[in-house]
Amino acid sequence: MPRNHIAGGRFARLLAAAGLTVTVAGFVPGGIAAAAGRPAPAGAARVLPLIVRTSDGLIKGLRTGVAREFLGVPYAAPPTGALRWRPPRPGRPWRGVRAATKPGSNCAQTGSIATGVPATSTAENCLYLNVYTPLTAAHRRLPVMVWIHGGGFTGGAGSIYDGAVLAARGHAIVVTINYRLGAFGFLALRALDKMGPSGDYGLLDQQAALRWVRRNARAFGGDARDVTIFGESAGAASVCANMASPAAAGLFQRAIAESGCLLPAQTRAAAEKQGGTLAAGLGCANPATAAACMRAKPVTAILRAAGNLSWGPVLAAGILPRQPAAAFAEGRYNRVPLLQGTNHDEGRFFVGLEFDALGHPITAAQYPALIRAQFGAAAPAVLAHYPLRAYRSPDLAYSAVFTDSVFSCPALTADELAARSGVYAYEFSDPNPPNDFGITFTFPLGAAHSTELQYVFQKIPFLDVTPPFKPAQLALSDQMIGYWTRFAATGDPNGGRAREAPYWPRFGHRGQRIQELLPRATAPEPAAAFAAFHKCGFWTTIEG
Repeated sequence: MPRNHIAGGRFARLLAAAGLTVTVAGFVPGGIAAAAGRPAPAGAARVLPLIVRTSDGLIKGLRTGVAREFLGVPYAAPPTGALRWRPPRPGRPWRGVRAATKPGSNCAQTGSIATGVPATSTAENCLYLNVYTPLTAAHRRLPVMVWIHGGGFTGGAGSIYDGAVLAARGHAIVVTINYRLGAFGFLALRALDKMGPSGDYGLLDQQAALRWVRRNARAFGGDARDVTIFGESAGAASVCANMASPAAAGLFQRAIAESGCLLPAQTRAAAEKQGGTLAAGLGCANPATAAACMRAKPVTAILRAAGNLSWGPVLAAGILPRQPAAAFAEGRYNRVPLLQGTNHDEGRFFVGLEFDALGHPITAAQYPALIRAQFGAAAPAVLAHYPLRAYRSPDLAYSAVFTDSVFSCPALTADELAARSGVYAYEFSDPNPPNDFGITFTFPLGAAHSTELQYVFQKIPFLDVTPPFKPAQLALSDQMIGYWTRFAATGDPNGGRAREAPYWPRFGHRGQRIQELLPRATAPEPAAAFAAFHKCGFWTTIEG
């Protein structure tokens, strides 16, 4: 992608901060006049102000070509010092007008291209959000869509997702949030339990952001009673964890999960064992002093010690009392309409970054060894169902195993478990999406993990540039934006009005069908065909 696109985006933001409005055609008058409060011409849509009063004080945002943007708005107190590894607390109000023209710091993380944040951050003062709205006033309160970013619970940031196009095209308020990551967000340690169960600080951050949205939605033209949470990968797991969390009851009315709804949470015992290992590695093994000792450690030391460990939500009474899959199965979850699904070739992302991009694609000899290491006694059955001769390369064989076992078949289970509260299921299947990784693989990327994001936002995350879509792909992106935002507004991606895209049937209503999202060919397919392709009958017999 030409770098002048990136420079152009930054240039537009600088101009917007000065009060100018930029469109595709160039500069248009009205930005400065509107900010100064001059009346709009008769019959013209009312341009919304750049200064908004929030519950904590006044903020001033900026205008881009398609949206108002309020960036780097704090939603909780900085979780630093004595507040490290404590539930989020309210921030302090401010006087005067706070500039909201650039994002806040990314939460502490080790940089990785896989998370979309290649630069390491040591910031703990990171509980910020970004708000995107249409430029002009609507005739009604708009639905609010709160984006929870992915990144394996160890990386990512709300600011790498530009919500401007989604807000403008979908007539919605879009909010992207940060939350604590890695050990800072998900450390379980008994020495930290005095303020309640440790381990779910990142999840509690998400809920604190939702409470901020409930208090402030109206100020931005949004409806505080019409909030949709949506996210991808770890963000999708967060969406479904919040659906299973009693602490999140009433904070949202709909949910969208892209690639990862029912990823399992850490058990309490496993999380505390890992927390003890981290504490010991940092020289804080004494339970009597561990909390103070850990809070005194520098961010860099914690990132280094936690780097090879696995992090994510932890089972905890009152916050996440049972696994999301169990909560759905038992009907003990926040029953809101759910739109969820996966990508046709999810596993190619992981295999490509782990092997191919590092210069050593999987060999024919390595493939069975990888399967044995992952599945143990079940390996012969897995190899029988995914023989090398059926695939063009070992990379593609292992990608298929990864796709089916980790994403596609668990997604079908989620559809079945949550059908009682209304589910719209999808599979994103564009075989040739733009390569949004900037890496050339030795195998076709296909509809790999995260490739649908550029279609939902009509921007490539991190690069903040328009994807090089072909006409049919742009039409698919428009369809998806319509589906997502109509669902946010009504709980039905069809919107209950004149059909603007191929009809999307509700899963389990007159049959189990999954909407296949394809350029020029979006249509529902029987869930039985999806299950057969991804070998879900086989995976129900395998644990691994």
